[in-house]
Amino acid sequence: MNDYLEKSGRAMLAACLTYYSARSAEKMADWHCVGEDNEAWKGGPYLSAGANQKQIDRSHSYCFKTSREFGVVAGIVMGSNPERSENGGVKTPLPSKDMNGSRVEPVISKLAIIEQFELFKEFLITFDGPCNIKRCSAWEGRVEKTVLDTVRKLTNRRNELTHDFDHKLPSMKEAMEYFYCLRQISLNLYEAD
Repeated sequence: MNDYLEKSGRAMLAACLTYYSARSAEKMADWHCVGEDNEAWKGGPYLSAGANQKQIDRSHSYCFKTSREFGVVAGIVMGSNPERSENGGVKTPLPSKDMNGSRVEPVISKLAIIEQFELFKEFLITFDGPCNIKRCSAWEGRVEKTVLDTVRKLTNRRNELTHDFDHKLPSMKEAMEYFYCLRQISLNLYEAD
């Protein structure tokens, strides 16, 4: 149990830090976030200069310098003669933006939820716990129905994110709630074993 809690905790902290770093950089490169009084800078995450340092100039958008590896992947995905936009730039096929205008939040949230479920499943396997819908049936009567209903709900969401191309975009709030819920029901299941 302690091993699972420690692994899931470290994984969720890593996901949060990665999200905050990516979302902060995403805001810096977004023309919709230009201006000192922009809503983007009223709440985190965002990049800021340290105390007593000259603050970051938010009067313009910044640019990303990508890696050689990104260029290789882009070439594989878009081919050698990619479609150009009106201003001459290359149109990059990117995931949809979420309700907050972020492309990174749904991607990182999805990965965090899937990773959290896999750690939970690894833990459940150690005592033949209900790690899938079929195993939930075998656990009926051993724990409260609400616990198994929650396992089914969390399993279905993980399956949706893993297998369905079109799915409701997850958020970091959902990923954090998913993480918390898995940890809570893991205690119920472990104690019932």
